[in-house]
Amino acid sequence: MIESPLVSQNVFRLPHLFTPQRPICQAFVRVRRLISEVLNRHPSVCTSYVPLPCWYVGLIAKSALAKLLTAKDARYANRKNFIMTQSNSVLTLSHITYTYPGASNPALTKISATFSRGWTGIIGNNGCGKTTLARIACGIITPELGSVTPLLTFAYCEQDAGNEPSMLFDFACDYSPTAQHLRSILNIKDDMLWRFAELSSGEQKKIQVATALWMEPELLVLDEPTNHVDAVCRAEIQEALATYKGIGLLISHDRTLLDALTSNCLCFEGSQAVMRPGGYSQAKAQAQQDTLAATRAKETQKAKVQKLQAEYAQRANKASRTASRRSARNLDKHDRDGRAKIKLAIYTGQDGKAGSLAANMDARLAKEQDKLVGMFITKEYNSTLWLEASPSPRKTLLHLPAHTMTTPQGETRSIPTITLENTTHLGIRGPNGIGKTTLVNELLQVLQSQAEQAPLRILYLPQELSESDRKTLLARITALPKEEKGKLLSIVAQLNSDPKRILSGASTSPGEARKLFLAHGIMNAPELIIMDEPTNHLDLHSIEALEQALANFPGALVLVSHDEAFMKATTTEAIELK
Repeated sequence: MIESPLVSQNVFRLPHLFTPQRPICQAFVRVRRLISEVLNRHPSVCTSYVPLPCWYVGLIAKSALAKLLTAKDARYANRKNFIMTQSNSVLTLSHITYTYPGASNPALTKISATFSRGWTGIIGNNGCGKTTLARIACGIITPELGSVTPLLTFAYCEQDAGNEPSMLFDFACDYSPTAQHLRSILNIKDDMLWRFAELSSGEQKKIQVATALWMEPELLVLDEPTNHVDAVCRAEIQEALATYKGIGLLISHDRTLLDALTSNCLCFEGSQAVMRPGGYSQAKAQAQQDTLAATRAKETQKAKVQKLQAEYAQRANKASRTASRRSARNLDKHDRDGRAKIKLAIYTGQDGKAGSLAANMDARLAKEQDKLVGMFITKEYNSTLWLEASPSPRKTLLHLPAHTMTTPQGETRSIPTITLENTTHLGIRGPNGIGKTTLVNELLQVLQSQAEQAPLRILYLPQELSESDRKTLLARITALPKEEKGKLLSIVAQLNSDPKRILSGASTSPGEARKLFLAHGIMNAPELIIMDEPTNHLDLHSIEALEQALANFPGALVLVSHDEAFMKATTTEAIELK
């Protein structure tokens, strides 16, 4: 390691009163280490060194030290608050209602839930309100109605892996045992923290998780933390999350992760949110049992209402006949026996009995009908997804000879010969950061270069869609002709989402956006489908529908995914990047 002349100046020789155990001494050491690191990356600074005034060097150190100490103090305050709130470590959301600006229907309606220490899974179909509820729990957005108590310090790890954590610089500068332990568990090298934008999505996700855990919040929310990550990274994230002792909300479609970490699951079922004990498997089994019981109860109630309706009709008819007989005006003036019977019925009270019974039956029937209406059973929009497509008339779509490829990180990869026939289903495997997405971009460039000579209908689904992309897509779909829009929304319904609900809002969730993107592309009858981590953000019903559709797709397919079961079901050959 290059020892810079700057670092050897007396300004960094700490007075004897600053013992190594004191936080301020540790902060000075970190400043010294940080400057050394910078100078290490730029050796020319040392060779052209000109002694700088001590006050100038001290000013630089003071600025860096202030930032470090502020972060340190904040962490100490968080830890203090965290310890103080352990006795009241319960977060309560009461009757939460929220509607996004521009939306015609609320995203959440009168949702209540109580979260205790440990991990609680939040599960449900795309667009049901999981992320909205989590943001309200953190205080990022304020509900129209309802309350959140108490207000806790929080860290929120978003779905989008490319969003750089706000505290990343502070985490990068921290060499405490806690920070070092997190880096070790998640296999994060020091240099990765300084080049976040250059990393793969999986590596970015690990740094997001590490930074969130390092902040030691009272409330930690993780939104799809295993998106983009390989099997090794998934295990590392699981191990790291298991160390958290606060209130954790885990929004995920990763069944393995939910089963391993969560002790409860908040299940969105229609417009309701039900807290169920256990991980995903236990909560899902309980939900299925409840749905079966509710279905049986509804059928029983329906039969009861039908029986009451028949009885009501019978008694109403009898009351009508009684009323008719009661009227002396309809009798012949010489019919003394008829008049006597009417008088007897009035005297004994039998004349009003039938009418009274009919009125009581009316109230009883109305009550049972209300019960039937209130028996809500969650509607599933899942069905078989059909891709209307056929292979390209061209036998060979692409031939890429063996070559070397340079990743954004400057690393060289050996790429084997790739020949893509019109019915090839090719999987691209490899760990995070190996260059799978880079290879996909290279394939797209080759295909684009030959587009004029050999047109090809291609559906390309990237790893992520930005917020602006989602809004543009929604506006484009809204403007489609009625017939085309109906066809597109039917495809969305096959992917287990309510089409009307999607179009009622001004924006969509990442999962819903992917479904709209897929549906829009499917309508163009693609001859080649290229997908980079297609299962990201999708609910389990949608993953199963997409898996079946791709497996039966008659055209060519190039797939990048860390979901081994999905890859095995949809591809017939694969290349492994190492």
